[in-house]
Amino acid sequence: MSERPPLAVRVLDRCLVCGEVRFTPLALAYAFRGRRFPAVQCGGCGMRFLSVQPAPEAFAELYGAEYFERDFRCGRSDAHSFAEDAFRGENTGLLDAFAALGPPGRLLEVGCASGWLLKHAADRGWRAHGVELSAEAVAHARAIGAEVFHGDLLDAALPESSFDLVYMGDVLEHVPDCRRVLAEVARVLVPGGHLYLRGPITTNSLGRRLGLALYRMAGRTIVLREPPYHLWEFTPRSMRHLAAVSGLEVVKILEGKIAPGSPRGTKSGPERALLRAIDVVNVPVTRAFNAFGDRIVLIARRPRWNPKAEVVFASPQTAPAVSGA
Repeated sequence: MSERPPLAVRVLDRCLVCGEVRFTPLALAYAFRGRRFPAVQCGGCGMRFLSVQPAPEAFAELYGAEYFERDFRCGRSDAHSFAEDAFRGENTGLLDAFAALGPPGRLLEVGCASGWLLKHAADRGWRAHGVELSAEAVAHARAIGAEVFHGDLLDAALPESSFDLVYMGDVLEHVPDCRRVLAEVARVLVPGGHLYLRGPITTNSLGRRLGLALYRMAGRTIVLREPPYHLWEFTPRSMRHLAAVSGLEVVKILEGKIAPGSPRGTKSGPERALLRAIDVVNVPVTRAFNAFGDRIVLIARRPRWNPKAEVVFASPQTAPAVSGA
């Protein structure tokens, strides 16, 4: 059987958040199907991202059925994405968190996957809608009665001020342009409406900070031999800045740390032992000080009046252009 061809890619020549053209290389890269996807840090706003990314036409291939069977949640879930009972408790917790922000209203889930959260939300009185890129996931969500747009949030062209709450779970790190997407979230929220976002902030943890520093001093690179799903490597600081320039007001940021689990990847024995030892310290530190986490919950809202946000909404296409590879 012949090998699959390299992914189509695009090369970013400037930061899509602030427009800066000065990048600092990070000691981190993906290697996948004959391509290398190096990570950099913006010299202006500090955003971390892959300077070479899969092109838009490669997304349907990356997020097919195989992704939802094995790779979603960074491969940390043993359950199939379409298994309702596996995520019922998590969805109940999310809906309880949504209820703390206000009574059930109009809910949009961006990246709704199999649609179970939408179904459970509807059972609790929400008028729930979803947006999802994967055809397989959309078919499943519609089969259980969820109302889902097939495509991305920008293509959906939803009416302004049409949702009381937007939820994004493990989504923003995957999108081609995180600023345009968050600006669109702000646009479709009613004034005073909330964004509830969860996702990884892997390079913020103690272990990854130490690893990046040591590899940089040694002139080496941490190479992840897996699909380049995470185009953006957020930190609490860069997430706060991104929300602000997208027209959102941050209400709360909560950091979490995934407890040490089974080793993953191709790390050596000593590397695995060191990371586990660091994680044993990292978990209580994150819980006590809300710092050095590798997961984040960001709650933000669209201000009731924000002239800067109106400029963003009026011209979401102002993100710097990218060049093809």
